[in-house]
Amino acid sequence: MAQRIAIIGGGVSGLAAAWHLHTQSDPNVDVHIFESEARLGGHAHTLTLDTEKFTSREYTNGTAAAAADDSAHGEEKKENGDEKNPNEVDIDVGFMVYNKGNYPNMTRWFESLGIQGEDTDMSLSVSLDGGKKEWSSHSLKGLFANPLQCIKPEFYTFLKDLLHFNAYAGELLLLPPNHPKRQVNIQEYLTQEGYSEAFASYYLLPMMAALWSSSHEDVLAFPASSLVEFMCNHKMLQLFDRPQYQTPAGRSIQYTSKIAHLLGKNAHTNTPIVALKKMVNTRDGDGIEYELFTNNHVSVGHFDHVVFACHSPQAVQILNTCKFTNPGLIAALEKVEYGDNVVYVHSDATLMPKRKAAWGSWNCMGKSEFLTTHLQKNSKKGREAMEGAASGFGNKLQQNTEEDNDGNNLEGENGRMRAVYVTYYINRLQNLTTSTDIFVSLNPHTAPRSDLVYRRQIMAHPQFNHRTHEGRADIKENFQGKDGLWFCGAYMGYGFHEDGCRAGFEVATAINGVALPWVKDVSAAESTDLLVLPPPDLAKITFEQNDTFYRRLKRLLTYRIPVAICKAFVTRFLQSAITKGQLVLKLNDGSELSFGDGTACGDDSFPVTARVFDDWFFVKVATEYDLGLARSYMAGQFLVEKLTKKEDYPWTLRTPKMDGVDTENEANDIIGDPIGLTRLFLLFVGNRDTSAIGLRSSKQHTYANALQNASGLAISKIGSLVNYLRFKIFMDNSERGGSLKNIHAHYDLSNDLFRTFLDKETLMYSSAIYDAVAPPPAIMGQPSSGLVFKGSLEEAQWRKLDTLCDRAQLQPGQTLLDIGFGWGGLSLHAAKKYGCHVTGITLSVEQKALAEERVEKEGLGHLINFEVIDYRTFARRKDNQGKFDRVISCEMIEAVGHEHLGEFFWAVEQVLKYDGVLVMEAITTPEARYETYLRSTDFINTVIFPGGICPSLHALVDASYKWSTLTLEHIDNIGLHYAETLAEWRRRFNANEAVVRKMGFDDVFMRVWNYYMTYCEAGFRSQTEHCLILVFSRPGNRALLPLSESRSVTQMKCLTKEEVETWIE
Repeated sequence: MAQRIAIIGGGVSGLAAAWHLHTQSDPNVDVHIFESEARLGGHAHTLTLDTEKFTSREYTNGTAAAAADDSAHGEEKKENGDEKNPNEVDIDVGFMVYNKGNYPNMTRWFESLGIQGEDTDMSLSVSLDGGKKEWSSHSLKGLFANPLQCIKPEFYTFLKDLLHFNAYAGELLLLPPNHPKRQVNIQEYLTQEGYSEAFASYYLLPMMAALWSSSHEDVLAFPASSLVEFMCNHKMLQLFDRPQYQTPAGRSIQYTSKIAHLLGKNAHTNTPIVALKKMVNTRDGDGIEYELFTNNHVSVGHFDHVVFACHSPQAVQILNTCKFTNPGLIAALEKVEYGDNVVYVHSDATLMPKRKAAWGSWNCMGKSEFLTTHLQKNSKKGREAMEGAASGFGNKLQQNTEEDNDGNNLEGENGRMRAVYVTYYINRLQNLTTSTDIFVSLNPHTAPRSDLVYRRQIMAHPQFNHRTHEGRADIKENFQGKDGLWFCGAYMGYGFHEDGCRAGFEVATAINGVALPWVKDVSAAESTDLLVLPPPDLAKITFEQNDTFYRRLKRLLTYRIPVAICKAFVTRFLQSAITKGQLVLKLNDGSELSFGDGTACGDDSFPVTARVFDDWFFVKVATEYDLGLARSYMAGQFLVEKLTKKEDYPWTLRTPKMDGVDTENEANDIIGDPIGLTRLFLLFVGNRDTSAIGLRSSKQHTYANALQNASGLAISKIGSLVNYLRFKIFMDNSERGGSLKNIHAHYDLSNDLFRTFLDKETLMYSSAIYDAVAPPPAIMGQPSSGLVFKGSLEEAQWRKLDTLCDRAQLQPGQTLLDIGFGWGGLSLHAAKKYGCHVTGITLSVEQKALAEERVEKEGLGHLINFEVIDYRTFARRKDNQGKFDRVISCEMIEAVGHEHLGEFFWAVEQVLKYDGVLVMEAITTPEARYETYLRSTDFINTVIFPGGICPSLHALVDASYKWSTLTLEHIDNIGLHYAETLAEWRRRFNANEAVVRKMGFDDVFMRVWNYYMTYCEAGFRSQTEHCLILVFSRPGNRALLPLSESRSVTQMKCLTKEEVETWIE
């Protein structure tokens, strides 16, 4: 019985699949193609223009043409040119050009159909700001079309960067596929590689917008490796030996009509498919078949295979009508994004470059103010951000707006392509000889004159970002051909006609198992089993062409020799530094370096494996120690690999389940395994803090410098000194702006960013206090390796707020000063629960703005007042002297700096009533390492909290003694709770990666934030960093009597093993 195949979509993918299945399959194969329009071809769209009347008309074919004999006869005559008047001309408005090198399947297909091509010009032109910046690749005269550009340095910067890009971009493709640099988008690539704004705006960004009909935002999100691969394979990274492009002679209607004639009545035009029904095959009772329906739920037949050669949104609509459709398939298709474009066919030359010498075949018209490598409005803000956060600093989460189907919001100065639009010069592209110039413009900023417009229509193009790449990979790997459903389209490649053609052929050959006719000769010659010709891969050839003697010498002197030296130092160093546990470094050449004896380090029995992608990792570590390790990770030079099974992780690090969030799959090619990072830091700490170490502080090294403890590495001293001097000079916490600058760099990153991981109710950016208990030890006589935590982050933060208020013995109606109030969580709680009059001070403008919104929402404006002011300035006001009953400072003291600790206690002394109480939550460094800590820099006080210092308890008590009359009354250590808080923040942050990226934050920032959270978690998890709640007051303060009650000063009776097990359950 004949096998019936339905192809939904009459574009190039559907036509290619239909042709092959119809001509190369068993005679019993019955192929039907269904197209919603009155013609086949999709973007292969030919129009007949009347250049005198400024009108247009379409060709029809398939069953739509057959429905009217006169129309069909007319079409035939039009193909022969018999009915055209002298003013009429055929043009293509979608598919226009191809070349033999990059379109191997299409050119051979055309040859088999007898379709001829003619040479065409593919020059590019860029015209910005009304012609102020303008050039064309058409000729030397076009390059300098605007004479004023010759005296502007930025124009030569563009040319210099263009040559550099052409020479070095291809190296990206030589990196391993899972290298983090292969995952970056264009925005990140241009920034990280140091390309100028001139290069981006004069060339790369406009060119990409023209090629893919994409908005500026979509261009910046385009995967850099895909662009470089495309440019390599299309020989766009070279000045010479570029391919000669052709355009179909007689336009694309020539080939679409031949396919329509070949299929005859099986080419169903004007027949949209709107629904699909899955059922058991009724003909042989075995297998699956599908019934398809057109408008009014009219059945068009039963089919064994259904090929979706339509756009992904249409495929989703059809598949959603079938209750048996796999949800995973729908999710994959929904990731493949399309963007609508308004297309004008016109003769209005005002939509072309100002100077005719600058006219090219492809003309990018735009505004330089939008053609930048960043999405934020004020790029100078990025200079104020903490290291690694410039990409999204100060940005807010923008709400998506739905696009109108008529495209009214696509065009215009504020439309989808407000940065740049493209105008095609059809006369040059398609070798027209009309006296009137003809253009095709996509999403123009200003509509062409209505009397010069032939046609306006909407065309959709695939948008290439990471989501689209993930979606199509998922379709290919997990759903292609499953249960007889197939998917093809230009989105399976780069989005061009050859990609759609090849995708259609790949599906067709997979169905019938027959190679394309022109592939058989190639396969025989190369001894391969090809079914479809693959796209060319010229990356290695391009690299070899650019690999000059000078480049090889430069690489030897500036890369290979420093790497070899530093690798030897670091290897020797790690051999002595890592004695317990095991650290494995996997290198690019396939070799591995292993350190340690392989025994358990703490409760971790498995090796920590780091994949080193770039050997410059050794140079960074050797010259900067822990800062080098951090910056190497930030740059993507190494990632930590995931363990095989969840059970392999220490039980204290295993991820709990979160409602609606997949927290067990945090690891990816961008950040590696974040839990693995925590394991790496715990390995360092475990090898630093051994029972054999009994040295004094001056002999030891800080946790931040954990690698230094086992042995010195002299080569790093210079780098460490430079980092320290930078820290001391540029990251001071003085009252005259230093503190404000440092606070601004971190806390003003973006309120929306912090919302992605903080608890949803209090927005507290400090340790929570969980419901926790220590489980029975695994080995009798040994302590437990950690706590078991219960409850949500929200519950734990409320518990912490209550604890702070309890330690302060806060009473109704009292006055409270909240120093460093964050987003107002503590202030709101004190005012709402106790009716306190709260004054909050901060140096963060963004925090104050959001906190005030929250106060207004709660209706507590009469009780709470916030101010942006330094604590020292605030204390000098006479009206603040002895004003406050209580002062609470929650994790603010770390931003003060060691030299200014006394000033803090002096300020509190000034504003606190005589019987007042100061409660301070502080992250502290153990005394044994504090002296060395003060003489060094680390990742936290250099990158995350510029200028910050985590004081020792002794330093705090000493400062309170020397600068005030306050004395320490009570201490709580909640460090282990902080470890769990940080782990939960990390899980929420990674679960909201898509939201973080919408704010403009890039891969570097994703790594920075994961490094920060895991770095700190390891310190608290190992109990080598502390989080203390400290209570200070003047001697004899009876307000603190409750803190001396039995419940506060005695240890509760230990739980039995049975009670603990019941609690854990």
